[in-house]
Amino acid sequence: MNKPLFVLTERDLVKLSVMMLLAVIFFGLSGLMIMIFLQWITRQSYAQDAVDKHGISRVSASRLGGAAIFASWLGLLVAGYFSDYFGDASGGPSGPYWIDWIAVGCCAVLGLVEDLRNNYLSPRFRLYAEFGVFAVTIGVWPVLIPVDLGIPGLDVLMALPLVGWLLTVIFCVGFINSTNMADGANGLMAGVMTIAFGLFYVSTGEFVYAAMMTACAVFTIFNVISGRLFLGDAGAYGLGASLAISGLYLFHDDTFSAAFLACLFAYPCIDFIMTLARRYRAGRSIFLPDNDHLHNRIHYYFQRWLPSKTLANSMTGGLIVASSSGLTAVGYIYQWWPVTSDLWVWLFLFQCIGYGAVFYLTGLGRANVQYELRL
Repeated sequence: MNKPLFVLTERDLVKLSVMMLLAVIFFGLSGLMIMIFLQWITRQSYAQDAVDKHGISRVSASRLGGAAIFASWLGLLVAGYFSDYFGDASGGPSGPYWIDWIAVGCCAVLGLVEDLRNNYLSPRFRLYAEFGVFAVTIGVWPVLIPVDLGIPGLDVLMALPLVGWLLTVIFCVGFINSTNMADGANGLMAGVMTIAFGLFYVSTGEFVYAAMMTACAVFTIFNVISGRLFLGDAGAYGLGASLAISGLYLFHDDTFSAAFLACLFAYPCIDFIMTLARRYRAGRSIFLPDNDHLHNRIHYYFQRWLPSKTLANSMTGGLIVASSSGLTAVGYIYQWWPVTSDLWVWLFLFQCIGYGAVFYLTGLGRANVQYELRL
């Protein structure tokens, strides 16, 4: 018989009450049911994350947050289908073209195996598996290849079928690994995903995005307040694949410009590129994790100022989400530019400069902690 991983203290009960109240206020009965399910997940003794794995967390937590999100999402889809809220399928990621569902499912299962049995699959095997999944997906569904990015030279390459296919596969694999790499602080990637799926829903009206937004938002509330549940590799790989495929399809469908999507996913993408460059410059393997991401540096200062282990972690994630994807959402709401415009590149440039400036400033007076993490 499994022994519960966590014992509820009086403080935990207060947090749980607050989380349930917020879930009910924003998402009604479905939010409450998801919140109860998330709490049940944290009570299980398997898939426990190492306390200091991300260099930020200081409390025991479960790695099954991504699996819980997918289970909640499927539950909402089933409920929506029988309640006539599902709507007409359009042929995109939310429609009957099942290759995207298969790709997302394969990536989620790949991550779930790693969550349940850490290091059971080698990093090289996972990388090759990801390449295989997206090689088939893009090959079967070539409309995902972005052939009109508006970048001289690159558009010519993307128009070549084989080259365009290869570059798109590399992008997708890189993107889902960037979500995994950026998943460190409470609510960080979950917050980005909530905003992204929310904007996808508002722009398309597809119920599948509303369901995913709901599942991610309730998880974000739980993650930020309790700190007891992480996305894990199932969440990073599966949800990252869903965002990558959805973004490529919505670009093809002229719903969003590439510049707008770059702003929306600015933090994981910028952090990924900068991290690879930093590790390469330091003469280290670009595949081995470390504790010198921007969210690690910001958290270093928050934990010095705040006594709460969870609060410092959650404020780190919240600040980054608000200043990256959150800023993009503000621009969307107030219509700074049309979402199909390339003028969003100016905001993306601002985000890049902001990342570099904050990364530099938060490194001042901080000991070099570019050590390898435990896998």
